[in-house]
Amino acid sequence: SNGRFHSDWCSMMYPRLVLARNLLRDDGVIFISIDDGEIHNLRKICDEIFGVSNFITNIIWQKKFSPQNDAKYFSQNHDNVLCYAKSILNFKRNFLPLTDEQKSRYKNPDNDPRGVWISGDCSVGRVTEKDCYPITTPSGRVVYPSSGNSWRFSKANMDKLIADNRIWFGENGDNVPRVKRFLSETNQGLVPISIWYHDEVGHTQSASQELKKLFDDTAYFDYPKPVGLIKKCLQIATDTDSIILDFFSGSATTAHAVMQLNAEDGGKRKFIMVQLPEVCAEGTEAAKAGYKNICEIGKERIRRAGDAIKSE
Repeated sequence: SNGRFHSDWCSMMYPRLVLARNLLRDDGVIFISIDDGEIHNLRKICDEIFGVSNFITNIIWQKKFSPQNDAKYFSQNHDNVLCYAKSILNFKRNFLPLTDEQKSRYKNPDNDPRGVWISGDCSVGRVTEKDCYPITTPSGRVVYPSSGNSWRFSKANMDKLIADNRIWFGENGDNVPRVKRFLSETNQGLVPISIWYHDEVGHTQSASQELKKLFDDTAYFDYPKPVGLIKKCLQIATDTDSIILDFFSGSATTAHAVMQLNAEDGGKRKFIMVQLPEVCAEGTEAAKAGYKNICEIGKERIRRAGDAIKSE
């Protein structure tokens, strides 16, 4: 209803983001969750404060798993999570751990003593004459890289890999060669992608369910973020001793995610939660339960989440 709505929003965000940048470590990053309404303005503000060159990515989070049938035009099933570094030259991105589903793809059809493995392509999309040599399969068939490609490895390195049983020619020994990649040697993990699906990080309904579970199946807070969403940000951008600041902390999902990740990897991350004491409206479930403002809900969540993580 306010004709200066966008201007007011920018005026509110700008000094907070300047402060956030000043508080960041030189290798630190900021994640900002936002819908499509102000993302165009937020990008401009962040480009000015952090610098265009320090923009890392815009993550698309699938916040809903089914269409909203009463939507006027499109069902808005995603939010954005902007990521900026204080200095992109100092930021070192972590790899993500393999999921159980991804680990299940590793097999050992030849009973290799090094354990389970998956196979990868031995060719690359370039033509280098010296890397277009013939390879004789165990069945006696001679193969070359496909048109427009070369072998990934030099002839000398390919011979070493074959001798070390790191090249797979299929169960009959007649297939095009593929390189074996052992799970035991996969210590880097996965490069994060910019689309985060609800089945990986949670959605708005699962976030509400997480909160209700802590508060005896009662909804005291609208639109919390799922723990998995924040935890993924932490896995990508933090060390085990990082300090995480959330200055729009709401129901304190970030604190919950920090404690959860610490429990999983033995980390000693610390969190600082900041939230204006917005009053819980009279007649709401939160007000009926004695919570005067959002901060009290967040503090109680931290206590309950900590107890639940300890017991688990």
